Amino acid sequence: MTAYFVAQFTVKDPAVLSSYSQKAAPVIASYGGELLFKSPMGEALDGLNPHKGIAVFRFPSDDAMKNCHASDAYQSLVSERREGADMVITGYTAPAG
Repeated sequence: MTAYFVAQFTVKDPAVLSSYSQKAAPVIASYGGELLFKSPMGEALDGLNPHKGIAVFRFPSDDAMKNCHASDAYQSLVSERREGADMVITGYTAPAG
């Protein structure tokens, strides 16, 4: 089943976030992940969402998504990610069919 890694974020340091993104991209790709879209300026149409930015990645499976996030290569980037942005990351698995 296809899985999606959704990051909602507020940028704190654009240079640090850019550095993190450049390092994270090949790690994500090595697990079959691909960036579907990224936007720094979303608008909540209903409800409260403290984050304006979003990035959505697609993975071939739930295991691939979770293994990527748990990998040493990705976890080594977490402190840089946290320095560059306040971020909430959520994983979603699309139901079959």
